[in-house]
Amino acid sequence: MHSVSALGHDAEPNSRFPETRWSMVLYAGADGAMQALNELCQLYWRPLQAYCCGLGRSPADAEDLTQAFFAKLLGRGALRMADPQRGKFRTFLLTSFKNHLMDEHRRSQAQKRGSGSMTVSLDADEAEQLHPVVESSPERAFDRQWAEDVVSRATQALRQEYTAAGKGQWFEKVAGSQAASSYIEAAKELASTEEAVKSFALRVRKRFRAQLEREIADTVSTPEEVADEMTYLASLLRG
Repeated sequence: MHSVSALGHDAEPNSRFPETRWSMVLYAGADGAMQALNELCQLYWRPLQAYCCGLGRSPADAEDLTQAFFAKLLGRGALRMADPQRGKFRTFLLTSFKNHLMDEHRRSQAQKRGSGSMTVSLDADEAEQLHPVVESSPERAFDRQWAEDVVSRATQALRQEYTAAGKGQWFEKVAGSQAASSYIEAAKELASTEEAVKSFALRVRKRFRAQLEREIADTVSTPEEVADEMTYLASLLRG
């Protein structure tokens, strides 16, 4: 059986677009939005490092440049760059990062970590596992790493949800790392019926799409942008 996939299903309409991390950054001001911005930056560490590596930088240089950028972005007054007209956080962040790299090049002096500036927390084990995707352009590498990370976060959230509900084994057999090759095989391994497994798989796909939309909604400003990002995410994963 295949891994979780729900990108082809129609989204359920939302009557009210909820407050998101990005909208908090845009409208709350520097003091009220700092935690939300910090959380967003943590989500985009790997995509920015992938972009930097796509420019030909070594992983170590990419890590330094990314850390320096986040320290700058999280510094006092940096949120003045955030403008509702900039749209998606992903677009805003990559544009800001490009400007940062140009500034660093002009100064010919990389800003080092540990300068006393505010930094983005990244777990040491996670840092060691960073292997940026290789693509035809730095922008494509950034987008692909973003897509993979969104899917990974959504999958992990579902895994935790179903495990807490006592359905962890079902999730793994239907959509996780131990996924069976067919509904019949999964039913045998779970001591259940093929119909029950199919029904469970359908619920997982719906929950997976909802979780993807939740992940994406935190980084955009409107419901329309969620739909656009979901379409683009699907194209990245196919490519």
